[in-house]
Amino acid sequence: MPSGADLFELFFMGPGLLCLLVLVLFAVLALLPRSARRRHTRRVERATRLIESGRTTDGLALLTREAARTRRRRRTPAAATSSLDLLSHHASAALTAGHPDAALAAATEAANLSARLHPNGLRHAKACYALGRTLAKLGRDDAALAHLQQAVAIGDNTDHDDALTSRALFAANTALALQRLGQVTAALDMAARAVHLASAAPEEPIPHLRTAGLGWAHTALSLAQTDGGLDGRPAAHEALEAFRLVDGEEFLAGGEGLALACYAAAYAAHRQGDGQALASAREAVERFSGSGDVLHERRRADAARLLAEITSEYPVASGDDAR
Repeated sequence: MPSGADLFELFFMGPGLLCLLVLVLFAVLALLPRSARRRHTRRVERATRLIESGRTTDGLALLTREAARTRRRRRTPAAATSSLDLLSHHASAALTAGHPDAALAAATEAANLSARLHPNGLRHAKACYALGRTLAKLGRDDAALAHLQQAVAIGDNTDHDDALTSRALFAANTALALQRLGQVTAALDMAARAVHLASAAPEEPIPHLRTAGLGWAHTALSLAQTDGGLDGRPAAHEALEAFRLVDGEEFLAGGEGLALACYAAAYAAHRQGDGQALASAREAVERFSGSGDVLHERRRADAARLLAEITSEYPVASGDDAR
């Protein structure tokens, strides 16, 4: 009968050694994907912190490098979906940081990839929405509208309650694009849909996101109502209340929503002969101050023209502050 020493020698110096090495290899291979996911998460979190701290160029560069890494690993559906999520995050971060060209590249790739992976899913709808918003920021309203309408159409096939706020944002931004293109009736219908969806949405995991959705929906409705000869003041009031609650939140960088709501309030009030238009117009111009993308510049010009029109009808007395 072999002794313990004989068995030890047989296992570790003979075929047993090969078995042990195979077991170790499988253990290492099993750990590698998990380790890679952890490294990926750390890099994305670091990039986000860099952007939030003002080091936008460094943060976006890190996201670009990480996107290249994930692009090379799209051999499985899970890896491809992870790459898609990163591209969507990259596009959103770049757009929020005021880099629409970088956002366009990431959003375009995300839309193309999601069309292959999830053609009828919410991920594809969100990718289309991101691409549409980015094109709008670049002043390409016709192209933006096509992608935003696609996001709305795909979202209509999603019946999950947690998609209602996203669908409201799809509809609100589509209404805003329609309004800029002069399609008033279609803008009114889409804005009313946005308000309905936002009102029915439950609270979101991201704090204040539902409130922001209500703000965008009511802003779109106010602008469309005013263009259609209706009283847009009640909707503008709802938008202002929502955006003042979330003013300063990171996902509303620069107070863009509040600035546009102020413009909508001034626009609606002026068309109704309401003296409150002047204060709202002044706040809109102030909030749109500073350089930005093409859409930002257009909105600032609209606000400045509206303020000039209002002040021409309300001359400033010698003792008044004309700012």
